[in-house]
Amino acid sequence: MEPVKINGIRLNKNYIQVTQKDIDRQDQSSVPLYQIMTSDRINMVFMTLNTMGSKSFVSGSIALKHFGRSIHQDGSWDYHRNVCTLSIFPHHHSLQLLGFLLIHLGGLRLSFMHMVSSNAMLTFVVDQENCDAFIELFSANFDLPQSHVPFEQKENDELTQFLKKKYPETRATYVEKKIKTYGIKLVPDLNLSSYLFSFDQLAGFGQKIRSMEDKNLSFFHTSSHMTSPEKICLYLLTENKLNLAACETRFADLLSFHGPHFGDRHSIVGRALSCLAKESIPVLQADCTGASISIVLPQGKGKAAKLALTTVFDSP
Repeated sequence: MEPVKINGIRLNKNYIQVTQKDIDRQDQSSVPLYQIMTSDRINMVFMTLNTMGSKSFVSGSIALKHFGRSIHQDGSWDYHRNVCTLSIFPHHHSLQLLGFLLIHLGGLRLSFMHMVSSNAMLTFVVDQENCDAFIELFSANFDLPQSHVPFEQKENDELTQFLKKKYPETRATYVEKKIKTYGIKLVPDLNLSSYLFSFDQLAGFGQKIRSMEDKNLSFFHTSSHMTSPEKICLYLLTENKLNLAACETRFADLLSFHGPHFGDRHSIVGRALSCLAKESIPVLQADCTGASISIVLPQGKGKAAKLALTTVFDSP
């Protein structure tokens, strides 16, 4: 297969993955992970929420230095030390690129915890011991600029505190009354399909996507997680139903938005989801990576959700 062209790889190391299982957003006695992180002023560089299927969960990546501050070690919480996030960009919402990637992941049997898309990136949460293998996969099979090396975003606490004091706007730690965005986009009436298969079938699934007759097919959002070391669950949000045998297909709306410093701040996704919960608007999936947030809603809920969010977010 010819290499697929991308612009770069982004890497973040030394995180802990915290997962809260069996969440119920309508249960007032159960505080969701994102609200706990907001109250403790802890930023999640990655977060994924899923209320579909038999087991709901919310999972986030936080710096190792925060371990012990907010981790609830009971039966509904899991944690994994020493994980990293890896992103490739841009994906251009191409199903061909996604299929190409899944073929190589399955062929090399490189497991991961989560994969989600943002407006530009495909982001993976992986065990840090697999980090080099993922970088090698991306470097060997994608067409990267000759001068490219993976961009590793490191935290420097001393420098960060200095910048916060001297240039508050460079690391926006405040929470303004209405959070600035570059616009809230609503795409209604999409097809959300879920697929569950063994990890050994991942390459074959990617090949089915790559072999589709219409090479211009695209996705609006995708997410995936390993339900066990041998099982993978994958979701695709597309304009039309794909010719793939799905476990479930339903109509859904997509809200997406991004804004300045979203990746540096602790409360953005928490305020968004709390706003929707206050209005009793159900959420099927929500993902936050980098500076982007994507929220998948049942069909017909998008307009009400967008209106609700404008009370918290400023959309030009």
